[in-house]
Amino acid sequence: MLRDLRFSLLMSCAVLLAEASAQCPGCAINFTCASDPAYPTLCPTQPPDATAGVAYQTDITFWMPANFTDPGTGFNVDFLLMTITSVSGLPFGLQLETNEPQGIYYPQNDPYGCARICGTPIGAGTYTISINIIAQVNYNGFTLNVPQQFPITLVVQAGSGSNTGFAFSPTTGCGSATVSFDALIDGAGASVNYVWDLGNGQGANTASVSQTYSSPGIYSVHLQTTIGGNVITSVVLSGVNDNWCGDVEEVSLFGSCQGDPDLYFVLTDAGGDTITSTTQDNTASATWNGLSLLLDNAPYSISFFDEDPVSTDDALGTYNIPLSGAGNYPFNVAGGTFGNLQVDLVAQQVFNDTDTVVVFVAPLPVITYDTLAGTICVLDTGLVNITWFNDGDTVLAGTLACIPADSSGSWWAVVNNGFGCAAVTDTVVICPAITIQQSGEVLYTESGLDNYLWSLNGEPIPGANNAFLLTTASGLYAVTATNAQGCSLQAEHLLLITGDGAAPPANTLGLFPNPTDGVVTLLTPSGGQISVLDLTGRIVLTRTAAVGISPLDLQPLGPGTYVIRCATKAGVVIGRVDLLR
Repeated sequence: MLRDLRFSLLMSCAVLLAEASAQCPGCAINFTCASDPAYPTLCPTQPPDATAGVAYQTDITFWMPANFTDPGTGFNVDFLLMTITSVSGLPFGLQLETNEPQGIYYPQNDPYGCARICGTPIGAGTYTISINIIAQVNYNGFTLNVPQQFPITLVVQAGSGSNTGFAFSPTTGCGSATVSFDALIDGAGASVNYVWDLGNGQGANTASVSQTYSSPGIYSVHLQTTIGGNVITSVVLSGVNDNWCGDVEEVSLFGSCQGDPDLYFVLTDAGGDTITSTTQDNTASATWNGLSLLLDNAPYSISFFDEDPVSTDDALGTYNIPLSGAGNYPFNVAGGTFGNLQVDLVAQQVFNDTDTVVVFVAPLPVITYDTLAGTICVLDTGLVNITWFNDGDTVLAGTLACIPADSSGSWWAVVNNGFGCAAVTDTVVICPAITIQQSGEVLYTESGLDNYLWSLNGEPIPGANNAFLLTTASGLYAVTATNAQGCSLQAEHLLLITGDGAAPPANTLGLFPNPTDGVVTLLTPSGGQISVLDLTGRIVLTRTAAVGISPLDLQPLGPGTYVIRCATKAGVVIGRVDLLR
């Protein structure tokens, strides 16, 4: 039920997309399209590949010669009218429009027509598109309407999705999809943080990620890309050296500095640009909090000074910041200037991008073999193309879900649904029939089989393990063998050797009267199953015989010679009887 619901939802989505896509007017005729000898032709039969999720447009040309010779019959044919009745096998998202809106062409007036395929295909795959026509022709004075097809093979390649934030491939899948995602924003050297929501309850934090979507559905994928900056958020100057002491502002008396320095710092980047802090007066230590100094042009240095309005500012030391990311950077420079810097990672830009991965319902075909009807069928819904194979050879491509199983071997089908999803059915093995042929005293059966085993009247013949057997006595011969598909094959042949003057073999069934006009009496040492065969080896009557004397009524059969075979617990005995009436 869930699978059917999903299929219905996806089918509805595909139909809406197909209906919303633009029409396809204005096809261009290729006037070089022709065939030699003349015959109705379509150009090209395999147009350029399309790509899933990408707008597509291509033109095809019909060449309809007014007169041609039919290759099957050799008759000269006048092509009077061509009517396009339907188009099947188009991928969802694409449509076909002919240059004649009604799809009716008059080859006697103009041998050319065209059509345009356009739209945006949804699912990748190989599609067999059939343009179905009725060809009205005249030959030998008769006007006939003949159904025909123009086949087109269109390959839709898997697409790849992309937006400003991430790229991914493939964009669609069948049944399941393993999709690779790659972030496109690298921060140009700045720190970048990635947060993926992959649409199926899973997430990731790396620039590249692979995810398997194991069931059909529409998955909305979201990526938040945050470009962060290393920012100085605080500077703590815990102490300074004595370079501030001894000038006009802070004099030194009797070896002791009077007053306190007025502290500030200057931050310098790789290009020489600077940022100067506020001054904290009359203190030997200072703290600057709440800073937001972005370090986006490394390397950086920070220099500390004592501000002196009259004399020159005193340099108290410079710290070259070994920037390696967020953290606390302690320093001790210039003989006594020490403290620490706090560097934090702070978001500078945030990008949010969303895209969609679609996993379509894959075909789940079931192959069946109806032995009575002699047909093989594939069961599933929504199939637009079915290609049948027998022992690896293509038998038929189209939309037929059932075909005649007219030969033995391994049968299977490759199917496609409207989303471009393909599947291979299981294999059905149809076992062939074998026969025993006679050439003089030699019996033979089909060659190229395995495990031959011959028997006479139910008893294996030692050493008889190939396709040929040299016979020495009358009796019911049988052979069994296996073929490459594992079929166990068997056949029987009744051999009657006459005119050799030998006594009837011990395994001959007693029959009287012989000839008979309808009822024959059997002499059987033990009860068994009676089979009556005509001289072609075909069983025409079966009965059960009792121990001893058993009557057998042959009146339902027509006149002729018959072989009677009695299979008992002791073995097989045979006899021949002539039915006169």
